[in-house]
Formats: sequence, structure tokens, C-alpha cells
Amino acid sequence: MKQIYGIAFILLFSAQSASAEDTPSSLNFANVERTVHKALPGTHITSIQPSVLPGLVEIIAGPNVLYADPTGHYLVVGSIYDMQTATDLTAQRKREVAQTARIKWDDLPLETAVKYGGQGPTKLAVFFDPDCPWCKRLHEQLSALDDVEVYAIMYPVESLHAGAKNKAAAILCSSDPLQALNRVMAGKDLPAVSDPTCLARNNAAIDRIEAFARSHDIHGTPTLIAPDGRVRPGFLQAKPLKAWLDASS
Repeated sequence: MKQIYGIAFILLFSAQSASAEDTPSSLNFANVERTVHKALPGTHITSIQPSVLPGLVEIIAGPNVLYADPTGHYLVVGSIYDMQTATDLTAQRKREVAQTARIKWDDLPLETAVKYGGQGPTKLAVFFDPDCPWCKRLHEQLSALDDVEVYAIMYPVESLHAGAKNKAAAILCSSDPLQALNRVMAGKDLPAVSDPTCLARNNAAIDRIEAFARSHDIHGTPTLIAPDGRVRPGFLQAKPLKAWLDASS
């Protein structure tokens, strides 16, 4: 409870310190965006609007909900609580943002995706890191879905798994990428790539995938993309995964 009071105090203090003239019509959203981008380069801001708390603006950055003063000088990371209804308004907004987040299927970088699974009408794209343990567990579950067509997009997270990028490129350079992916998911090594041109070409393709992921706030693996554009990070077992895919909207 002390933490809630602390957050509430910070937010209320920020609101009281803002000028009474900071009405929604006078807030300089462009200035807020410039200031945030300068302080946090690479932040993908999807919307800026007045927050429920007067004097603060709400910033949607991917799945994150942040707050700032009208000048963008102060950034507030935390939750706004409605003390009368005992509601975490920030968590509520995060759920709303997650429900509306979409990536168009036709925009996905599927050119080098490893395709496998069933031939059914249902499709699933997965951002895979070849050294990600949860990706390996997910791969086992996906192999059990005989009516889901899977597109494995190589997205190695080098900051967590050094050497994963070369391993992903080696999968794509293989004469049978699916067999190579299965070997890696089973914990087996791949032979070294003897064609430097192929390695360079697929490393460049992975660079484009990484840029796409960053621009769409995909920062971890596995990340699932449904045909209707819904995005879900993390591991799912086969049955709830199929239910999630079937819940298209």
C-alpha cells in the first residue's frame, strides 16, 4: 500500500505543479514527442493525448503507457490509481492498448521465414531466436498442431544470446532450412556455412527483420502474430495457442 501512496503522491504533485493553463487544447504534443525521442532514442510512440489526470499527457509507446508534463521535461513511469473505485487506470489502459495492437499480415517479413506445420486454413507467424529456450518449447507445441501453417521468422536477440545471429543465418543458408531449424531446436549443432555470400545475404535479411521488429515494438522471443494482426509475446501450449488463434476478431 505504501507503494501505491508513493506513486499517487508523485502523480498528484506533478499535476499540481503544472500550470493551470495546460488545457488539452494548449498542450504541445509535438514538443513532448521531440523531447521524449531526444531523451529515449528509438522509442516508438504511437499516440500522445491528455491523460485522465489534469496536467499530464499520456504517451503510448508500444505496449507501454507513460506520462509526461506538458513540456516533456518530466517523464512519469508508474500507475495512476482511482482511489474512489480502487482501479489501476494505467493497467486498464495497457489492456486496451494490447487489444487494439495489430500488425498487418501482409507487412510481415516472411521472405525468409521457415515454413512448416499443417496445411490447414489457420496461419501463425512466430518471431524465433534459435537460442531462446522458450522458442524451443514452443517449437515442440507447434509441431503438434497439424492444422496450423507456421512461419518461423528468424529474430536472434544477440544481447541475450551471443552468436544467435550467425546460427539463424546458418539455418537459412541450409539446403533444408526446416531440418536445420529442427536440429537447432533439438539442441544440436549445425555445420559451418561454407558460402560467405549466402551468410552475408541472410545476415542482411535478419538485419531487416530486426529493424521491422523494433519499429513494431517486438523486443523478445517468441512473439506470436495471428492472421488478423493480433500480437502475443511469450510461450503458449498447443491447446490455448489454438484457442487464441481461433479467437480472431
